[in-house]
Amino acid sequence: MKTIAFRDAMRLLESGLPVDLRLWKLSTGDILHYKQVVCISAYRRGGTHRVKFPNGEIRDLRDVTVFEINGKTIYR
Repeated sequence: MKTIAFRDAMRLLESGLPVDLRLWKLSTGDILHYKQVVCISAYRRGGTHRVKFPNGEIRDLRDVTVFEINGKTIYR
């Protein structure tokens, strides 16, 4: 099984390279799959990251909802 530490996953996300993310939607618990997103900013104290999609859309995500990056399961 492929795993990665949470700290290393956040470093990978903040590297500026496109990554694939899987995360839970807080309101419903649905699993979302973000493909080839690039991190454009991070707010560590608030525990959020702002990512940009290939089509130019920008979204904020909470770090605690991310459970997989580039096919690797994140453990805390």
